[in-house]
Amino acid sequence: MSELQLAVRFQGGAALRSVESSDPYKVAVTGLPICSSKADVEYTADGTLAAAIDAEGRGVVVYTTATGQEQATLSCPNAIAVAFSPRGTFIQTWEKLTDELQQSGGNLRVWDSSTGAFLTGFSQKNFSKDQWPLIQWTHDENISCLAISNGVHLFNGQDMASGVIGKISQDRLTKFAVSPGPAPYKIATFSPEAKDQAASIKLYAYPNLSETISAKSMFRASDVAFLWSPSGAAVLVKTSTDVDATGQSYYGESKLAFMSADGKTEGNVTLGKEGPIHDVAWSPAGREFVVIYGFMPAKATLFDVKCKAVFDFGTGSRNTVAWAPHGRFLVLGGFGNIAGHVEFWDNNKKKQLAAIKAPGTTNWAWSPCSRLFLAATLFPRLRVDNGFRLYKYDGRLVSEEKAPHEMYQLTWRPARPGQYPDRPASPTSAAASSGEAA
Repeated sequence: MSELQLAVRFQGGAALRSVESSDPYKVAVTGLPICSSKADVEYTADGTLAAAIDAEGRGVVVYTTATGQEQATLSCPNAIAVAFSPRGTFIQTWEKLTDELQQSGGNLRVWDSSTGAFLTGFSQKNFSKDQWPLIQWTHDENISCLAISNGVHLFNGQDMASGVIGKISQDRLTKFAVSPGPAPYKIATFSPEAKDQAASIKLYAYPNLSETISAKSMFRASDVAFLWSPSGAAVLVKTSTDVDATGQSYYGESKLAFMSADGKTEGNVTLGKEGPIHDVAWSPAGREFVVIYGFMPAKATLFDVKCKAVFDFGTGSRNTVAWAPHGRFLVLGGFGNIAGHVEFWDNNKKKQLAAIKAPGTTNWAWSPCSRLFLAATLFPRLRVDNGFRLYKYDGRLVSEEKAPHEMYQLTWRPARPGQYPDRPASPTSAAASSGEAA
């Protein structure tokens, strides 16, 4: 079985470290060295390439992850953000807009990932992490989209330099999200409420961008998170405001709506407890989703695609749901300002496998083989005791490392579909008992 890999970024360097994909799940001490990166190392969706922004000023360096060899270097030494297109054909970078960049094509630039050649650019003055990546491609890279003032421009995804091929016009538009899945490609858009005007959520299907396939208006919605199902058949729309009009919540007010991509179904998801929506996540198959909601102790519920509650995980100190890639296992966790409560569940059997504590966890993720759960303590969220722990799907601690320096990133290398089999829980696996993992 192929090895797992972690991109590790730390004080003074970065490396691609291998992890055994079966017991004893040994983590390589060193790994393949790559350049010290100014920002998180980014992988392609299939895990074959990785990109790092060289802290020494060479630009963005593209590596093959199997060998750590350099494949290409992009001439953008001042880049602060990098992202691959869905198939890894293209890379987009952003850097602060200067007069020189304005005259030479823009500060949001598109590159060929195999050669490092510059392809086209756009001028985008503003940048925020929650809007990145600014350019969104369809999964097959045939179409790409970029927000403009009061709308979205669409391009030939293989040749963005050839110009705009379509446009969505929408006043006050602040966010959009392109669906995964095959054509017809869907685009969800959002305009926040303003004075006496309600917020507007719309769904479009390319190429007919002059008409919506679904639309919804609501008040008390100043921001949005679009959560497309993995197949693109539906989108969950989490709206929020900074202030709760009822005065009940410090976190503001949040709502959850459901919209099918065919425009036939639209409505609110009924939640059985008052309070904020902490997290929402589709299962990898896209046939169900989990919502964590309500004042603490928060409730967690599994819903089907008809928004019917099908399983109640009970209440607990949790604010995070993380599905394992195969959809068999999931974690309900309490991270951030909650003291690291972690519940491991077998969703197929609707059974809790373990309940542990992982205090100080700032970052977390399942391995692509669905057997390991990473819980890390990273700088700058916590400036001391940086490091990580690896837990098996049953809550058993299998590896732990305390960093002697600041650690900035730990990211699993993604895997191609089918690279790792969907394996049930081992009959001999001993579930961890409740309590703090040592």
